[in-house]
Amino acid sequence: MEVKKLCCGIDVSNTKLDVCYQNNLGELFHLQVGNNNQGYAKIIEHTGVGYHFVMEATGVYYIRLAFYLHKLGCSLSVVNAISIKRYIQMHLERNKTDKKDAKWICKYAIEQQPEYWQMPDNTYFESKQLYNTIRDYTEQIKRINNQLHSLRLLPTPSKDTIKSLEKIIGYMEKEIKQLEEKLKLLLIAWQPEQLKNVSSIKGIGKRAAAMLIVFTQGFKHTKSHRQLISFAGLAPTEYSSGSSIQGKARIYKRGGKNLRDVLYMCSMNAMKTNPACKALYDRLREKGKTGKQALIAVCNKLLKQVFAVVKNNSLYQPNYCSAKP
Repeated sequence: MEVKKLCCGIDVSNTKLDVCYQNNLGELFHLQVGNNNQGYAKIIEHTGVGYHFVMEATGVYYIRLAFYLHKLGCSLSVVNAISIKRYIQMHLERNKTDKKDAKWICKYAIEQQPEYWQMPDNTYFESKQLYNTIRDYTEQIKRINNQLHSLRLLPTPSKDTIKSLEKIIGYMEKEIKQLEEKLKLLLIAWQPEQLKNVSSIKGIGKRAAAMLIVFTQGFKHTKSHRQLISFAGLAPTEYSSGSSIQGKARIYKRGGKNLRDVLYMCSMNAMKTNPACKALYDRLREKGKTGKQALIAVCNKLLKQVFAVVKNNSLYQPNYCSAKP
């Protein structure tokens, strides 16, 4: 019979950690330390390495602590912040402080026993940073182009300002090309088969293929196409109850907004170049669905195709038909 480990809940912020841990008698103790190596060592002084440490996924602030605990061989769980929030709401807690949050995280760990966190590959962290930088530069170029458009409409535009902005755009476009090449080489070394197979799908561009591989950690935890669709925030959802609540069916947008935006653009291309997606789009339009609804369905179709080629480790086959039962 497996003995349950004692639990330690950690509320993570930029500069400090609020820690709540239990002892063998079930008593809870609070500790506040800095979010640095000295603070991490102080936590271990109080708990030892045999605890089950649980924290929220709070941006980048938890990562250093997670690496520290993983290096010591500690059992660690990183939980979606919404799960903790709903757990606290379920217990009708009215107040919110870092100390209370740490206590509730500890109680959540004791009751729910969340799954242990698995350390992502180092390549994942590097490729994610590259992709995010490429995305940020692209957004900045869009903003500067809009600014240039406004300046050129003025009766007396500043030539120096326009020249400076155009120079910045040229520099960032050059950087994007270099970063894209580095990301491509990184993905070829990390997930060569996945990159080739996902890129073979008509409608999935190189940036979408990279994004899918990076943000799913090489599809490491993806067990079905439904998980992939939910991850992108494209899963259909219904909100209705009795006769008084009759909400419209819509997609559940609580997921990867950036991935959803990229896939939506891919769906416009797939609608013309991907036979299965084109047939789906035309069929839904004939049934009276709006263009946007049909494109969302195409996004889901693309994700199903992505999961299929990854699962079967094969290139996309446009004329593939599943065997009838």
